[in-house]
Amino acid sequence: MLVALLFLRPATPAASVAQPIATRSILLASHPVASGTLLQLGDMIWGNVPADRVGAADIVEGSALPASFVGAVTRRAFAAREPLAVAALVRPGDKDFLIAALGVGLRAVSISVDATQSTSGLLSPGDHVDVLLTQNFSGAGMTPGRKSVGETVLRDLRVIAVDQTLSTPDKPEGTPTATAAETKMPKTVTLEVTETQAATLLVAEQLGKIELALRGQEDTETPVAVLPASEPPVWASDVSRALGRPAPPEPARDGIEVIHGARTEHLCPTSNGLVTCQ
Repeated sequence: MLVALLFLRPATPAASVAQPIATRSILLASHPVASGTLLQLGDMIWGNVPADRVGAADIVEGSALPASFVGAVTRRAFAAREPLAVAALVRPGDKDFLIAALGVGLRAVSISVDATQSTSGLLSPGDHVDVLLTQNFSGAGMTPGRKSVGETVLRDLRVIAVDQTLSTPDKPEGTPTATAAETKMPKTVTLEVTETQAATLLVAEQLGKIELALRGQEDTETPVAVLPASEPPVWASDVSRALGRPAPPEPARDGIEVIHGARTEHLCPTSNGLVTCQ
């Protein structure tokens, strides 16, 4: 008689399904940011981190817009992808903002500007600018080519504050930002300067009209108080060649001039004698 033996293998336990890790999006530094930096939009990025690692000082997406931190100064350095802790940021309007924003030995000077002087409202904290001075002269004997002059009196100054609002701070994500009609043009711009540069800027305001020229992001150099003498000012005659040339002489006219007291008569010879020139 045959006996069949049946061996049963123990059932293999099903692989455990990995549970998704809960995350939250917070504001991070998009690249290494040095202490004393005035934040711009390119310095910030949203990033997901485990929810259990989100601290009270982190800026959670939906609670604020990155634009509301533009111009804020960093109290310490941040590594790339490090959370931007709100306690380490000082925003414009905070009582100790200027003290935190200024470099060692530097000063803050505010100047009044209009739309033209502030590059039509395109300046942001952290930008670098040149200061241009234009003057108009008048007086007896002043030649047309020397009546107006323009020159760059300060270079590579850092903007640390701009009286301008492009969006309402602390609006949740999805809230409409300010429209073009609501955009306020700046009335003042605060610049970071040395003592000598501060004096130069204030004197320039008394001499003529000053305007700000925005520098490119990579176009930075060691700040100087005044341009070297080798870089001459630009006179009106340098801009318009017509101002540098004498007026052409009037064409000579035939005939004679007869003076009758305060009146001068120009007479031309004809076959009938002298007649008034046409």
